[in-house]
Amino acid sequence: MRHAFGRRRHSPALRAGVLGAIGVLGLGGVLWKYPGVWRVAMLRSGVAPQRTVEQVIAEYGAKSEARFAPVCKQFGLPWPPTKVRVLAFKRERKVEVWVAGRRGVYFKAADYDVLAASGGPGPKRREGDKQVPEGFYTFDSLNPNSLFHLSAHVSYPNADDVAHASVDPSKLGGDIMMHGGAASIGCLAIGDEAIEEVFCLLAKVPESRREIWIAPVDFRRDAAWTAPGAEPWVKEMYATMATKLRNEHAVK
Repeated sequence: MRHAFGRRRHSPALRAGVLGAIGVLGLGGVLWKYPGVWRVAMLRSGVAPQRTVEQVIAEYGAKSEARFAPVCKQFGLPWPPTKVRVLAFKRERKVEVWVAGRRGVYFKAADYDVLAASGGPGPKRREGDKQVPEGFYTFDSLNPNSLFHLSAHVSYPNADDVAHASVDPSKLGGDIMMHGGAASIGCLAIGDEAIEEVFCLLAKVPESRREIWIAPVDFRRDAAWTAPGAEPWVKEMYATMATKLRNEHAVK
């Protein structure tokens, strides 16, 4: 008898069962790693109710406090801190969270990997270009019902973006977030666990005191980096950011 291993024709029901099992296992892996995916699915289907920032804090606030409160205590800062500044570095795919008290001296509290961010070096020019913006921004709102679990909205476009726009300012775009999950077009995805911690920290700080600086590279570690062909205003912004990073966020 000749065996045709790998060529036996399985019944449609068996094939469907195998593919279904693979799909369930794959979905289960995604839900385990990014639990926000499950809530998003329930939100879209109308099963899960909308939640408030206060409800998010009730669910994840203890974890956030366990991460950041000891750092505040170590450096003699109040809890919650008076100010929060997030530093985001495109090339290094890292974000750092820094906290400060009333004196305004910042101390590093945590860092996280950026799991997804599209585009390359250079500022965002228009809606749809898939670029993560660059510059000095604030987190001007928090979304507890984000399609990416939780999100913090970045105040793009800022005054520089508008002043140097090559398109009508209404076409610059604006839905730029730091959020959970591991997929993004023009945003910073840092995973569900990370955004839970950072979201709750930001929620405890007034809007005007929660900043995000987004840089093409970490100028503290690569002072010689240049942007070939960049416009004068972009080079000036990079120089300002490099100086402020070295002066206010020196690498210990």
